Amino acid sequence: MFSFFKKKRSPQAASSTVTAPNTTITYDADLIETLIEDHQILLEHYQRVEKSARAQHFKEVRAELNQFKNLFHQHILLENVKLYVYLSRSLPADSEQCRLVSGMRREMRHIGKAVNQFIERYDVWPWNAEMEAQFIGELEQIGSALVARIQTEEEALYPLYDIPRETA
Repeated sequence: MFSFFKKKRSPQAASSTVTAPNTTITYDADLIETLIEDHQILLEHYQRVEKSARAQHFKEVRAELNQFKNLFHQHILLENVKLYVYLSRSLPADSEQCRLVSGMRREMRHIGKAVNQFIERYDVWPWNAEMEAQFIGELEQIGSALVARIQTEEEALYPLYDIPRETA
């Protein structure tokens, strides 16, 4: 299913005991790979939603949106707990990297809120003609925001995740 629930593939004893300063959150050598896999799964579900919508199979769209919502929430939870907290505690508080992490975390809250509002709007049945007509345009906006966010995370945020310098 979703990589959030997968067992670690390559446990590393040394890194599993390293925690972010003043937390119990340990460094996870597989975290970034897991998050990237999650992105691919989310994009696959997004494409299924889009394909069903273009075929005007709106009952299927609603079911797939529910699956997307669950996966999205699991991914956000994993990022919030294991990535953002870890990075915010591991990076120097006055550094540019720490400001980047804080800004991206804030931005993700806004994106998450927009995604949730979109899904809530379409989590009714049956849809009326106006909802059917507006869905694709709104879906494309959500998709554009998610693709841009995924690219930014993978290029700018994820490379910051490492064993804290003072313990490495």
